[in-house]
Amino acid sequence: RMRFAAVAAKVETTPGTDAIAGTPASSDWIAADCEMEFDPVTVENPELTGTLDKAPAIVGGLRPRIRLRVPLRGSGTAGTAPEWGKLLRCCTYQETITATAVGAPTAAAAGTTNTLTLATPFAATAQLYRGMPLLLTGDRTLTTGITDYTAGRVATLGETMATAGSVSTLAQVPINVLYGPTSDEAVYKTATIYFFADGLRWRFTGAVGNWSLELSTGGIGFLVFDLRAQFLDKTAIAIPTGWNTAIRPTPPRFVGGRCQLNGGLARARRLMIDAGVSVILPDNPEAAEGYDPAIPSERDSRGSIDPLMSTTTSVAVFNAFRLGTPMPLMAVVGSTAGNRFIVTAPAAKATALRPGARDGLGQMDIGFQLDGADADLFLAQF
Repeated sequence: RMRFAAVAAKVETTPGTDAIAGTPASSDWIAADCEMEFDPVTVENPELTGTLDKAPAIVGGLRPRIRLRVPLRGSGTAGTAPEWGKLLRCCTYQETITATAVGAPTAAAAGTTNTLTLATPFAATAQLYRGMPLLLTGDRTLTTGITDYTAGRVATLGETMATAGSVSTLAQVPINVLYGPTSDEAVYKTATIYFFADGLRWRFTGAVGNWSLELSTGGIGFLVFDLRAQFLDKTAIAIPTGWNTAIRPTPPRFVGGRCQLNGGLARARRLMIDAGVSVILPDNPEAAEGYDPAIPSERDSRGSIDPLMSTTTSVAVFNAFRLGTPMPLMAVVGSTAGNRFIVTAPAAKATALRPGARDGLGQMDIGFQLDGADADLFLAQF
């Protein structure tokens, strides 16, 4: 019975070496749905049988694919990484924890409708806060995000505010856990995956892959991890006792949040973002299945959004599509510290735009690619 199933994952110290090594710890369990396939190499057998019948193909090395679908749920504590964070670290993303809030909140030195010049204690380090949330109080109450940050402490926001920021605008970067792309192989991680199902256990090592995000208005968000791994074994063993005792926060709904494209409201039904990480299993005849632990080979982040048409924003969005102008994209989900999220794409370039209708209203089906070397997509829990 596949309802009697559970998934555990742990970052490996040595790629391809089982990091769980037996019974998963309480921190290893992930609340996820799991699908797997083994993608075997099959070799046609050319031998003659003396009949019309072909000899059966021979199964060679296994190249497993594991798909985990996880609710977008926080840890419940702003500075504690969510349980799925370990998987993002295996998808060419690095984890940065800001354990102390920056700003008291602190008054801005100056501002426009889409930038704020911040003051001490904000650091004069370029891009230090890029991708992080920014809480504004004082003359306004607003949760927004930082798409660009200069050494002059100028923070570019993921939206256009109704009125310009000023010295009356107070700003704070809250405690958060940020995930951002990297090409630094020293930062890359691999994972050990255990899948239990009603008395059976599959073990995989060296897991690396891609992640994507699904946000549906009125619903909850989902993260999908598509991983390649090495197959270790399958054995008959029961799920360890106590694995399901954790009480997790309820995933936040995509309501009362933010959804901004090109600095304006995007009344979308669905936002889809795919990190676009391509992964290969390097050949190795000395490995158990003929392959070394998976490694990433390319990243091509892209997505889609379907905002309703608007006389306020649609013309600017179309012109950006026509001219190839990058647009900031930002979404905020949730309102409780430790269970709220911000996804930021500083430069989304529309590559397709098709007018259509939804419930009798005009909409734009927009496909986009994300621009920016190691800076195209960020996800933060705060």
